[in-house]
Amino acid sequence: MTQFNQTQWLWRSSRIPLACIGLICAQLASGQDTTNRFSFDDYLVAPVRVHLLIAKESPTVGTTLLESDITRILGKLNWVWAQAGLHFSLESLVREDAIETAETRAGLLEPSQLLGLRPTGSIASNMFHIYYIKAMSMNGIYFPEAIFVKDTSSLRSVPGGIDEPLPRVTSHELGHAFGLPHRQDTTNLMASGTTGTWLNEEEIKQAREAARKCVWIEPAGDLMKRANTLFRTNQKQAAAVLYSRLAKIPVNDRRVELAKKRASEAIQPDSAVNRKPRMDTNGHE
Repeated sequence: MTQFNQTQWLWRSSRIPLACIGLICAQLASGQDTTNRFSFDDYLVAPVRVHLLIAKESPTVGTTLLESDITRILGKLNWVWAQAGLHFSLESLVREDAIETAETRAGLLEPSQLLGLRPTGSIASNMFHIYYIKAMSMNGIYFPEAIFVKDTSSLRSVPGGIDEPLPRVTSHELGHAFGLPHRQDTTNLMASGTTGTWLNEEEIKQAREAARKCVWIEPAGDLMKRANTLFRTNQKQAAAVLYSRLAKIPVNDRRVELAKKRASEAIQPDSAVNRKPRMDTNGHE
């Protein structure tokens, strides 16, 4: 059996349960406001594949995180990045066996070894890859190929900081993915080792410019048009995958409500709720 066949795909973007779970994420960040400076059309949406590594003989590698933990982490992560009009959607959640070595079995895990833990079958382009492991010398690290986060991370609390380490560490490493350097201000997202989450105007501008250069990070309006096209041609499950990515964007917009409605309708049996309404390309019925 190949490594790919051994992989357990918990949620795929082609399965409707992902749409249902996705609707929960937007409500998980405590105190998250549903209004912000960015409109629906301003939002940039990035797909993320989350990997939960299993390593029976390497205790420093195998994570104990559950699917429910990832739902909570992503909800809070998106609360952090809402200040920049960036939204991260779960493309899939993968629980898979890490590639173990004599060094990992001995508990020796250096940063240079991290990329070697990845099973090749779940590596794909055009998305962020986030791997959660049990222990390493730092809380998190960014490589162009992948982000690694220690599930036992700890941070120094600062005023106004987030209430949990893992969403902050993951958000911080995504900041590096957009080219943001470390900051000395302890309340800033890019400060090392603190719970700070804010970004200044220059950092927001830089992150958005970097995101626009990635062809696989799409404006919300473009995603809505693609979802509408699929929906109108009765490809409702494929449309629901895209609608679920839009349904979590934290803005007051009728298109968000429509995306929620259509993502949930796709999992219901054929009934009156599945009748296709007339709508324009902006998502308005």
